Amino acid sequence: MSVEVRNLTKQFGRFPALHGVSLKVESGELVALLGPSGSGKTTLLRIIGGLEFPDSPDSRVFFYGEEVTHVPAHKRRAGFAFQHYALFRHLNVFENIAFGLRVLPFWSRPKESVIRARVEKLLKLIQLETFGNRFPSQLSGGQRQRVALARALAVEPRVLLLDEPFGALDAKVRKELRQWLRRLHQEIHVTTLFVTHDQEEALEVSDRVAILREGRIEQVGTPQEIYDHPATPFVYDFLGHVNVFAGRVRDGAVEIGEGRFAAPATAGQTAAAASAFVRPHDIRVTRQPGGPAAFAARLKHCHAVGPFARLELERLDTRESFTVQLSQEQFQTLQPRPDETVFVELKNVKVFPEDYSI
Repeated sequence: MSVEVRNLTKQFGRFPALHGVSLKVESGELVALLGPSGSGKTTLLRIIGGLEFPDSPDSRVFFYGEEVTHVPAHKRRAGFAFQHYALFRHLNVFENIAFGLRVLPFWSRPKESVIRARVEKLLKLIQLETFGNRFPSQLSGGQRQRVALARALAVEPRVLLLDEPFGALDAKVRKELRQWLRRLHQEIHVTTLFVTHDQEEALEVSDRVAILREGRIEQVGTPQEIYDHPATPFVYDFLGHVNVFAGRVRDGAVEIGEGRFAAPATAGQTAAAASAFVRPHDIRVTRQPGGPAAFAARLKHCHAVGPFARLELERLDTRESFTVQLSQEQFQTLQPRPDETVFVELKNVKVFPEDYSI
């Protein structure tokens, strides 16, 4: 185990930022800390890095089996990269990357030849080998962020800590950089914790994801595990758009209006009120009722731009609105018309007790 935190508790004034958080990160693993603003993910990262310290005497932080709970940041050998690159404007790219090595105490500072070789290797790694003499003002945002990551890696950190590193970039550059980060991590295998509020980013880049809510960890797992098997309604809702239908559990199925849908992971008691969660792409729309596993709805609006079509529908019995996503092929085959009545079949239904709120 390379990084482990146990029972981390932190409060800022009257605001509780973390409530007894525990997490283990394997050596060489990339773990995303995902959650909305105020969930505690940045506070957790800063405590791991030694920029903040926990409040509780029972809180513990370990790097490779060594307790570092009260060790200051500069002695933990953690590399940092933040949303705002914090590059030195008066230093060129080469010297920005070399900075952490040059300020080491003289007894631990590498020779100049070693510094130059390491920086040149990092410039090649971040695909900026011809940019060493340029200044930050001469770089794009994506290039600056790569330089910031190289500077964090130059000191050969035991742990790399990234706090919203792509948050200041536009969507296209973010997508390019997260693909690059995934390839980079496969090459260097440094243990990495990555803070983000972007669900797609976390699912694409990380080996595992820890989802935080109000200072607590809701679920930890691989991207596929948490997407396919969300542990709570909050996780289900946070990982992308979801439809919620009011229903009742009966004999291993959930009844929604006149429809009856399989719910093998049903929570709650027989005949108990429950909420059924279904993603838009797990809904089939037809013009003929498909037996008991269907209910009627009215089509309110269609938006068919791009590879998918989005349909807005309304249940006939409750007037509740919900969204369906169809491929363009499905949409062209169906040719839906506004205000017509259609029938809806639900797949991959996940059921939670009614009092288990998002």
